[in-house]
Amino acid sequence: MFALLRDTGYNIVLFLHVSSIIVALTGAVAHPLMFALEQKRSDGDVVALAQRIEVPSRIYSIAYVVAGIIGFGLVSMGDWPWGDAWIWISILLWVASTGLLHGAMIPAEKAVAHGDSSAVAKMDKIGPIIMVMIVVIVFLMTVKPGGSAL
Repeated sequence: MFALLRDTGYNIVLFLHVSSIIVALTGAVAHPLMFALEQKRSDGDVVALAQRIEVPSRIYSIAYVVAGIIGFGLVSMGDWPWGDAWIWISILLWVASTGLLHGAMIPAEKAVAHGDSSAVAKMDKIGPIIMVMIVVIVFLMTVKPGGSAL
């Protein structure tokens, strides 16, 4: 395992994984918070906000998918057995959060950008769920509880 950790290929894949995670998590965490803060303002305009973040939303949602796919490569290159619970729980949470992000959150943001203010309530419910899933995934990926290898 330690030889793999010093391997250039592994380090490049790890760098790509962490970089894509940073891009993905920035939007996935910031956008729901931005909408919540915008709603609290007396002059808040969630429609304008949704229009401004439409392109960044596409970027972070693609980065989130890329990060997960690269993560599969890291597990394959590393010395972690696929049977470790932290890996499968992370994969399940990633699939579920990706589905919520692309199937509900991004469409709700687009609906708000086109003037459907009723979709804000959907975003208010889904955003925190996605954020909690992401926090759990990050915890599992860094701590690897019950992992059989370092």
